[in-house]
Amino acid sequence: MNSRKRIATVVYGCLALLIALGIHAPQGVASQVVAGTYKVTETTDLGREVRVTMQIQLMNAGEDKIFVTQVRLRGFLRPGRSEEKPAGVILEPHGSAEFTKDFTIAKQEYELWSKGVRPHLGMRVQVAGAAETTMTIALMQRPGSK
Repeated sequence: MNSRKRIATVVYGCLALLIALGIHAPQGVASQVVAGTYKVTETTDLGREVRVTMQIQLMNAGEDKIFVTQVRLRGFLRPGRSEEKPAGVILEPHGSAEFTKDFTIAKQEYELWSKGVRPHLGMRVQVAGAAETTMTIALMQRPGSK
């Protein structure tokens, strides 16, 4: 019974690690891996909402060029309620790109970030020679940023 608990702990630990990493491949493009970091550069209190200016860096670990056409923050409290913003970001193979965007989110959502919840960035992407698709990644806070 002790070995069963140990195996279950390892399996659940690995599953939690994969979920925590939040790195997803776009559908139909299994070889692509995109990850991202963020830094909040400005916030504006709008009552129940907060306008957040974020500096976002995306990294492409794949072999293909990726065109990010639109981005949005995907909320935990109200999924699907954020607006899409044009992006115009090109990720070269094994490269990265940085851009700044403003998002308006629920204040409760923003407060969750300080408790360790990672913001999720939904993206419309197109890989050279393939159809446009969507993907979501969990952004990691840049070290040293608040």
